[in-house]
Amino acid sequence: MITSDVKAKLVGEAAIIYPGPYLNQLRGERIERCCREILLDGVRNLVINFEETELVNSIGISLLLGVIDAVDESDGKVVLANLNTSTRELFDVLGILSKVEVAGSEEAALSAMAASNASAPDPKLKAGLL
Repeated sequence: MITSDVKAKLVGEAAIIYPGPYLNQLRGERIERCCREILLDGVRNLVINFEETELVNSIGISLLLGVIDAVDESDGKVVLANLNTSTRELFDVLGILSKVEVAGSEEAALSAMAASNASAPDPKLKAGLL
């Protein structure tokens, strides 16, 4: 799955997004558009893999927060994977890490997401539809 020239793929019930080397306004807008398309397609869980990301600017952070909020509003989950030390520290200082889970690798993020989905109650049961 490649949407809006952002590298992304679907694995199970999660989409994995690759921000690329520099998360700035242009890249962030493309990622935001891609994530909104993914949410419209019914995928509620996102892994954002920062393995290639070396720099994140303030506008990129703002757009990332928009993605996190959109996923949250869709009752989904965001896991950030492969954060380098400086990006992790920046996200921690800004409070972003309190809104998402963090994993050391894409595989660990997918495992955490699968475990979370397995333990989550059926939304139909929660809504009293069963």
